[in-house]
Amino acid sequence: MELELSSACNRALDFAFQLALDEGKMEPDAKHCIIALLNDPEGPVANLLKDFGLHQIKLEPFKTTNSTDAFSSVFESAKKPYISKKILRISKKVLAEQEGTSLGFLVYLVEDFNNTQIILESLGVQWEQLTNWIDKQRLAPLVLDVPLDLNANTEIDSCLRILDAAGNRVREGFRVVDDYCRFILNSAVLCSITKKLRHDFNEALQWIPATLLISQRNVEDDVGTTIHTNQELTRLNDQDVFKANIKRVQESLRSLEEFGKLESPDFAMAIGDIRYRSYDLEQRIFRFLNLSEKLNNIKIYGLLGAEHLTPTFLDTLDSLLENGLDMVQLRVKNITDNKLLDYAFELKTLITQNGKTLIINDRPDIAKIVDADGVHLGQDDLPIKEAKSIIGRNKIIGISTHNEDQLRTAIDNGADYIGVGPVFNSKTKTFSKLAGLEFIQESSAICTVPWFAIGGIDTQNISQLVKHGVKRIAISNSLFNAENPLKTLKLLREALVNR
Repeated sequence: MELELSSACNRALDFAFQLALDEGKMEPDAKHCIIALLNDPEGPVANLLKDFGLHQIKLEPFKTTNSTDAFSSVFESAKKPYISKKILRISKKVLAEQEGTSLGFLVYLVEDFNNTQIILESLGVQWEQLTNWIDKQRLAPLVLDVPLDLNANTEIDSCLRILDAAGNRVREGFRVVDDYCRFILNSAVLCSITKKLRHDFNEALQWIPATLLISQRNVEDDVGTTIHTNQELTRLNDQDVFKANIKRVQESLRSLEEFGKLESPDFAMAIGDIRYRSYDLEQRIFRFLNLSEKLNNIKIYGLLGAEHLTPTFLDTLDSLLENGLDMVQLRVKNITDNKLLDYAFELKTLITQNGKTLIINDRPDIAKIVDADGVHLGQDDLPIKEAKSIIGRNKIIGISTHNEDQLRTAIDNGADYIGVGPVFNSKTKTFSKLAGLEFIQESSAICTVPWFAIGGIDTQNISQLVKHGVKRIAISNSLFNAENPLKTLKLLREALVNR
């Protein structure tokens, strides 16, 4: 590849690598390359940049190490062939040169190094004038030394064709996944993660100029465009669409990563990172689907205190679970851990037998030990991330909120469900301030995960809540201490189901 660079370009490239080695780096950055290109004050790069405002600057003299090993490292660097290849391509594609030139080296810096603009502008170069000049070279008519043979085979870089096709598949697949998270799952958290992945992928793809990829595109002769399978042409439901497209993204990222190694190791590493993040996104979406299916069907969430955990009441609880109580939270404070574990194991057995859901209040460690379905956290308890590290990623995590800011934060932090309240005064807890029906209305409008109204709810005020958009309630005293708990449960459920 070095033989296809002009001698001036090759000297500048070697110089840039030597400058980097003197600073203990194995590859040059934009500053090293610019110093190397300007080392010849009468060279083509210096003369061009003078036209765009380059000041007469005094560069520090190049201090050689006089080390044979260091000098050899320039030629042994894994990065040098990739930079040489890019300079050659840009020189041919943009400047219509037959070899890699110093001006091609400059255009490479402009297009591939983010801090090139800052460095050149600090030297007085008018950046817009320079980029306009480059664009004009790109659009300039090609002057041929010999007549064009229209029957001759045009050289197509197969590797670039693969990168172009794989890149398009990733972008298209991410867009489908983004739409799925946005319009079907209605998850702001998953939508945000997907958008960030899309953005980071597009950033990574800038390693290879889009014009270069598009120039190698050859749809007409692509043998794969007419080959289809029945599985490819059929989708059973929206979840099937998601599954197909997330796999399409991952497979295409792998192809990009492997063939990208021929262009740049750094590019391949960036793509590899995005591929692993796509696996995490896939897991998050499937977790969301599993938990959403479970939580969306829950209407009544019972909060059990120590006073309810008597042998007689457990028989009543068994009947309630059989007749419409969907989820139970063990909410007991000021007892020993051993006693709390006894209660948790007892409830776990009963609730599992009925196929319902058990949540432990405040204590992810206890929830982990008894293999409960999840944990509920207050505003002053462990953060969601830390609780999840204890109980596990596939368990339910709920959190209490009392205003809109707390609600939005809980959603952003990944809560699976949210307690909204207190709505009314409660006999089981004392509140200094009620969130009231206003917060219920706000939650109905903005909450994108299942949420439960909580606080003083009974058969007398349930209709008010339903009118304000409540689909689920968390309840304690008015159900478990009712004269007829089964009848109360039936009335509450009917009000929610028939809303």
